[in-house]
Amino acid sequence: MIKEFIQLVYPDYCSGCNQQLQFSETGICSSCLVEVRNYSLIASNIPFGRNIVMKEIYVFKNFKNPLIQKMIYEIKYNGNKSTAYTLGVELGSLIKRSKKVVDFDIIIPVPVSKLKKQQRGYNQCQLIAEGVSNIIKTPIISNYLIRNNNMTSQVKSSRYNRWLNVDNDYQLIKELKNGIRILLIDDVVTTGATINSCLNAIQKNKKFNITVAALAGNKFT
Repeated sequence: MIKEFIQLVYPDYCSGCNQQLQFSETGICSSCLVEVRNYSLIASNIPFGRNIVMKEIYVFKNFKNPLIQKMIYEIKYNGNKSTAYTLGVELGSLIKRSKKVVDFDIIIPVPVSKLKKQQRGYNQCQLIAEGVSNIIKTPIISNYLIRNNNMTSQVKSSRYNRWLNVDNDYQLIKELKNGIRILLIDDVVTTGATINSCLNAIQKNKKFNITVAALAGNKFT
């Protein structure tokens, strides 16, 4: 009753279409979620630089879709944490119902710099990972992989500069057990530079079975 009263006084709106949400909806309305489910992608043995991952999983295979662009903007720049979690649940559901995906031992969200986390108040990849974890019942390990610098946004960087800027930018500060199966979570995969740098850090001394999952990708356009 309290939630319903608060929502009557301070209504929430869908991050995709701006329509007022129903009491049962969180972050995204049911209509936008239906559209989200129509554009997913699962691919196998995908290269990121010199690294090969077992699977690549996206709620949206094309980041240029206006709906997902608006949702990502809301997550990253308007503090819409509920949308990040809800899309994480969608990503987790996609993983769970796919027969192509193996079980995982841990989830690692791609970290952001300390400065970016202070400015935003959260790491959106952590929120996405929490939604995924709620569905596939896999623990999140957030304190193993870190980002070293406080670099600004790469939205306007060229493809080459993105790879150059994040090269060796991530560091694994705790050792991972041999043979574990890792699900690496990002918000959007564009050039693949960030994922490649994370893979280099994770697999610096050991090789692991790694799957990459994100809300959207831009490698197929």
